[in-house]
Amino acid sequence: MKTIAFFDIDGTLRTVVDPWMLLHNHLGTGEQGGKYYEAWREHKISYTEMTELDAALWKGVALDKMTAILQSNPIRKGAKALVHWFKKQGIPCIGISTGMSFLNAITAKELGLDEVISNEILFEDDVCTGEVLIHVEEDSKAQVVQSVLKRYATPFDNIISFGDGPADIAMFKLSTFSVATFPRNEEVSNHADLTINEEPIDLLIEHLEHLV
Repeated sequence: MKTIAFFDIDGTLRTVVDPWMLLHNHLGTGEQGGKYYEAWREHKISYTEMTELDAALWKGVALDKMTAILQSNPIRKGAKALVHWFKKQGIPCIGISTGMSFLNAITAKELGLDEVISNEILFEDDVCTGEVLIHVEEDSKAQVVQSVLKRYATPFDNIISFGDGPADIAMFKLSTFSVATFPRNEEVSNHADLTINEEPIDLLIEHLEHLV
């Protein structure tokens, strides 16, 4: 059985659910960032517009400062062991995140993910330009999964996914088996085949062994 695993990052493999607000709160832009978030929630601006406005607030901030802030978001206990278990079975592990690529590249290397598709804050000479390239929107994870499957050009008859938020439900619906990892609300749990609310998260491997 050909299997592929998809992982949300923030809230799933890392503990803090919103890296954008994590940055805002450390950089003193939380009040304005919160206003942009509420405007998006009220459908006054698009997701892309919200992230562009967010990134503009960080223009001139050094990459190493932003990285240090985001790395304060701890990796969940057992996350590395969970990914390593999949890799031992020869199963590709793909991250899909609305977070930032410069941190997710570090996460991918540390955990052993094959790749992470996420959003790019742009830098020039290691200083934020205030611009962003959006690759994953809050409601586009299903399309990202489908694009990955097409790119691999391999028929996967077993898709396993992990996520914590409403954005991951669409990914769950495409999956053979889905895991709500520290879900943010009951709706997320209701759309998953399994829910886990404890660390280390590799404890759930016993529920996966029959699938691969």
